[in-house]
Amino acid sequence: MESEIEVAWNSYISAFLCAPEESYDEYYECECVDVLPCEGELLYRDQFQMVFGNGEYEERLHFFWGQDEPCMLYKEYEEKKVIYLNRRFMESFLREDNYSIFNAMAFEKVLMKHRGVVLHSSFIIWEGQAILFTAPSGTGKSTQAMLWEKCRGAVIANGDRTILKMKNGQVYAYGMPICGSSDICRNVTVPVRAIIYLSQAMENQIEEMDLKQRIKKLISEITINFFDRNFLETAMEMIAEIAEHVDMYHYSCTKEERAVDVLEDRLKEKEHGSNKAFKSYRTGDM
Repeated sequence: MESEIEVAWNSYISAFLCAPEESYDEYYECECVDVLPCEGELLYRDQFQMVFGNGEYEERLHFFWGQDEPCMLYKEYEEKKVIYLNRRFMESFLREDNYSIFNAMAFEKVLMKHRGVVLHSSFIIWEGQAILFTAPSGTGKSTQAMLWEKCRGAVIANGDRTILKMKNGQVYAYGMPICGSSDICRNVTVPVRAIIYLSQAMENQIEEMDLKQRIKKLISEITINFFDRNFLETAMEMIAEIAEHVDMYHYSCTKEERAVDVLEDRLKEKEHGSNKAFKSYRTGDM
C-alpha cells in the first residue's frame, strides 16, 4: 500500500506482514480527502457499508459504528485500487489499535482470486488440526473454543474469522488479522478436521450433516458478495468443493465441559472408522 500518511497497522496485522516489500498481489493507494468521490449505482447496503457499481468496477462507502457520515471509500480503477480516507476521521485512522483500513480493502475479493473464502467461526487447533465452530453471532462459538482450550489444551487461532482453501484434496484453515472482539488471531495454517455448526441446548446432541446440509450451512456463514454475479458463482463452486471434502456436524450443546467430551468422542469415532449404524448422539447415550 502506498499512502500519504503513516498507516498504523495494529499488532494483529503486523503479525501477517511477512512477504518481501517488493512482492505483492494487489496494489492500493491511500489518500486523505475532504469529500469522498463516490458515484455509481447502489447495489447493496448494511449498517457498515454501501456498495456501488461503476461499470465493471466497484466502490464501497464504509461507516464507523453509529456514524451517519462515511469514513472511507474503496474505489477500483483499471490498474489500481484507492482507499480514500475522510479527513474528519483522521485521528481514528492513526491509532495503533485501528484496523478499519484493512476492512476497506475488499479482502474477500482478493481471497477469491486465490480460491479462498472467509468463514465466520472460532478457529481452534487440536492435535495439529483445526476444529471450526460456526453459527450466527451470540450462539456460543467463543464459549466452545474456550472450553476446548481449558479442557484439552487446544490453541485458539482466531475467535471470529477463518480463511478456508482447498489444497491437494484437503481443506485448510488459515489465520487472518481480523478477530472481532475476541482479541485472538494467529498467523497459522493447518488442515481442517471438522466444522461444527452450533446451536444452544439443554443437552448435548450431535448429528453429522449430509452434503446438502453442509452446503446450506456454509452459505449462511461464509462472506459472499451476492450482488456480484461472478463472485457468487465462484463462491458457490468453492463451497460445494469444501463441503465434499470436510466433515461437518450440527451440534446442539450446553456450555458445560461435558460438551467437549461428547464432541471429542464423536470426532475420534469418525477418525477410527467406526461401523456403528447411527450418526446421532445425546449425552445420555455416551
